[in-house]
Amino acid sequence: MPEPSMRTFATETGVIAYELLEANTPLASPTVTPTIVLLHNFMSTGRAAWGALLDALTEHFRVLLPDLPGHGQSVGHPIGFHHRHIAQQLAALLAHEDVLDAHLAGCSSGGMIAQLLVADGWMQPASLALVSTTYSTNPATTGQLARLEPARFQAGRRWMAATARLHDPFHYEGYYEDVVLAGFRRLRPETAIDLHLSDLARFALPVCLIHGADDEFFPVAIPQAMAAALPDATLHIIPGQTHGLIFRQPWRVAELMVQFLDAHSLISSPIIDRTGEAENENEENRKAGAVHFDG
Repeated sequence: MPEPSMRTFATETGVIAYELLEANTPLASPTVTPTIVLLHNFMSTGRAAWGALLDALTEHFRVLLPDLPGHGQSVGHPIGFHHRHIAQQLAALLAHEDVLDAHLAGCSSGGMIAQLLVADGWMQPASLALVSTTYSTNPATTGQLARLEPARFQAGRRWMAATARLHDPFHYEGYYEDVVLAGFRRLRPETAIDLHLSDLARFALPVCLIHGADDEFFPVAIPQAMAAALPDATLHIIPGQTHGLIFRQPWRVAELMVQFLDAHSLISSPIIDRTGEAENENEENRKAGAVHFDG
């Protein structure tokens, strides 16, 4: 069960364990310190994924950092780790903490869940940052055939054993392999994410995409297509980097996110154009300079 240092929120399938970290130096304006919600990748935890970025992010922002359902210190999860159902459970947590209009960021599966929170209207974030993620795991939707298999993750030889230690101590020995890893292997587009670029075209909020040029799961053509579809997007392609950038270059991701958050911390606008009539005027001007190939 969750340790006393973690807050808990009850769901219909268990409890979500989470941290709420206060800003070290709150911004002078607005009077309410802005909050950012950080969603981690599948098979990780809030701290394991985002820990190296927290000093930078908590300088001026409050941080809500959950362990996703079934992960880390959280107990229970929707059947099949269904990402839409996870998004619903997280939305209830965010409503409980009164942060449905916070900034939102997600890595990999966390980025998928973040997009579902926006697309389904569960949350109205001030901005959205997406790291190493996709809008669909369906090859028929994206046109990309990369296989989403743990064995293809270009990490150290012992990353599986290290990942097990993030979960097993809070459940039972073998929980990671029996539940989390098995759940990842059973994910399908219908239980993970299968949005279309036309869905992203209705996102009326600033979006920052940060992606490795050599991502082994989501080829660079995917974030490029996302950036082209989103009305207000900035895309950073990091050369020579593969999947899971928050683990590989956390300092660079933190730098880009802080720049993005500082630029948009005072913006308040509706997140989706539900009339379906996205503003076309000056579209090319908005897109100019939106893609950055970072060195």
